[in-house]
Amino acid sequence: MRDIRYVYTVGTDPETVAERLADASSGVLSLADGGRSYAIPAHVFYDADGDRLLFRLTDDGGSEKLAFIEETEEATFVCYEDAGEDSWSVMARGAIRVLPDDERPDAATINELFGGVRVFDEEVDDLDFHLVELELDELTGRETAR
Repeated sequence: MRDIRYVYTVGTDPETVAERLADASSGVLSLADGGRSYAIPAHVFYDADGDRLLFRLTDDGGSEKLAFIEETEEATFVCYEDAGEDSWSVMARGAIRVLPDDERPDAATINELFGGVRVFDEEVDDLDFHLVELELDELTGRETAR
């Protein structure tokens, strides 16, 4: 190990973790169905008042996302920055669910929280929109030691 370069990291205080999560626009959401995992890049909004993360996801009817969300008992979300000497990461875990229509904010609020939807090769009219909630049961952070 002496020949391998390394950087010491330390735990991040809860205030800094909350700030970094509030500033994050995206990260990786990891889901599971038995022995299969499914990780996707996702735009995120940290609702500190509700102690939850919100994700705006789309589905063209053929996506595995919703099936995995239904089967996942505990989801994990990670956002991070690795800029050479300085780095940090935040990990959140908790129960996940698709919010029913009556719990979703209006379109203007969703646009304000998330910005534009990334559309790949789908027709916009063929997409269904879903707002997904991850309840924060665990929230931790690490950063480069100073």
